[in-house]
Amino acid sequence: MKRFYQTQIRLSESGYVNVSHFCFIEGSLVGTDYGMAITKPSDYGKWRSKRKETFLAGRLAVRHAQMYLNMSVKDIPKAEDGSPVWPTEYTGSISHTDNQAVAVILPQAQGDIQYIGIDLERLVNADKLDIAHLIGLEREFKILIAEGMEKSFLVLLLFSLKESVYKALYPAVREFFDFLDVELISKDGNDVFEFQVKRQLSEKIPSGFILRGSYAIQDEHLMTWAYC
Repeated sequence: MKRFYQTQIRLSESGYVNVSHFCFIEGSLVGTDYGMAITKPSDYGKWRSKRKETFLAGRLAVRHAQMYLNMSVKDIPKAEDGSPVWPTEYTGSISHTDNQAVAVILPQAQGDIQYIGIDLERLVNADKLDIAHLIGLEREFKILIAEGMEKSFLVLLLFSLKESVYKALYPAVREFFDFLDVELISKDGNDVFEFQVKRQLSEKIPSGFILRGSYAIQDEHLMTWAYC
């Protein structure tokens, strides 16, 4: 098993960007040399082992992304709300499952994209997700059904896409908003999805604001991303 590797995702306006992956065996990371290299939050010692492990894995993926882009290695602190605090020169996003973490970094000088969100889900969880009514409206699912997707997968896909949308928008909103506040309105032949914000979320994110996103299936995982 490769510990670190890179894949590419396509942002339609700005070409491709790299995603850093860090793979680990669940329960094997805390207390290792990998974990020792990461600066921990002040309350880290009170966390449960799984929370420690996923935090470390995410930051290790970020470190790999920084090194791949020839950036100086910087700690990415955790805000009080749990979100990562990115430096002014770039933004990014982190996601993890119980055996893999991913991170993407987007320099602010790269095109006109200001925000990016990424999400990683295990495909085996598709049959366990029974909250379709909390994720999207019937007309959103019809867009996906028209593509011939199985019901269990399309629920997981829309859930993950909206997780990515949430992560992309959160730095400009800075408070919780609901999945139903953002609606899938279209999908093109290149698997690019378009989402529209249904109410004003902040001064920067008014009603009608548009985001785009896409997805890839990688081994046992579904990875989605959204950007604006």
